[in-house]
Amino acid sequence: MRKTLKRPNKVSSGSVFSVQKDNPGGVASGLNPENRKLKTSSGFTFVEIVVAMVIGATVIMVAVMAYGAIARNGPSRRQANVTLTNAVALYGTTNSLIAVSEAPSFAAAAMAESMRERLLADISSASAVCCLGRDRPNPSGLRVTNLALPTNFDVRGMVTPNNFRTNLVEPLQNVYTSYTGATTNANLSIYILGYSGYATNVIVKAIYETDMVSLTGTTPGVYASVRRYVGSTMTDYYHVFYPGQTNDFSPLAAFFDQSTNYLGSSGNATTDRYRKAAGRPFYFVWWPDPARKNLKSGYLPESLTSANPRWDYSDMAGATSFFFVIPAFPPL
Repeated sequence: MRKTLKRPNKVSSGSVFSVQKDNPGGVASGLNPENRKLKTSSGFTFVEIVVAMVIGATVIMVAVMAYGAIARNGPSRRQANVTLTNAVALYGTTNSLIAVSEAPSFAAAAMAESMRERLLADISSASAVCCLGRDRPNPSGLRVTNLALPTNFDVRGMVTPNNFRTNLVEPLQNVYTSYTGATTNANLSIYILGYSGYATNVIVKAIYETDMVSLTGTTPGVYASVRRYVGSTMTDYYHVFYPGQTNDFSPLAAFFDQSTNYLGSSGNATTDRYRKAAGRPFYFVWWPDPARKNLKSGYLPESLTSANPRWDYSDMAGATSFFFVIPAFPPL
């Protein structure tokens, strides 16, 4: 009888389902967890973190030491103690010894910039603006919040500083002086008028005062102060001292009336040369610049004649970055 031999099934050793002798459980080698390569992630070790912290602390310490060395050895802020006999009129204090930074002072310049923004905001909501020159400090009792109006008086008809002084601040004429064109006074008051619901008075929103005080003695120089008052309350100010200098910062303001085409000739050449406004009258105003070391600009003026209004104020070119063109009647 012939035997029939069964041929064994050929199983590829590479098959994932092949069973090895060392795998008695019959688990396919491809599914065996022991044969799989696992991907692992690693972070910083504790030693690495400690080293990084030490390096960071060292860098910060070196930066602090360098800053301290620069602060100690660099140029220090210069300060002067000046004696003001009129400190009461300027600041309402009985202490005549005033501590003030010497120019250039960027801290004072920042305060001046804040006051510039305040002035522009006041002008934008004003009914009228008037600049009055004076030769002495403004007494504290004359900082008013309203002015009496003459009967049937229209503020818009009060064109010149002299008209304003005569009609509205007549009792204060011993403080404010008359000027045409550019004022030669060392001090200036800017009246910012508001609106009133009464025909008998006008509101004074604020008064800006500029005082250039020439000092002699132990601390010679020029003390410059700009302040904002609402009534008798000082709301803003900046000041700076120019040691060893004379007051070459002039004029503080110039008034331009309506042109001769509108007003006609006054018959006075000094008056007519400032009749340049094509529409409403306006002012040029200059404030001292704390960021500049010198009051004098060093500008070489053009070859001008006295018939040109720039004859009076061309020296102010480059003297300050605080220059304003202010309309006498902003709403118009």
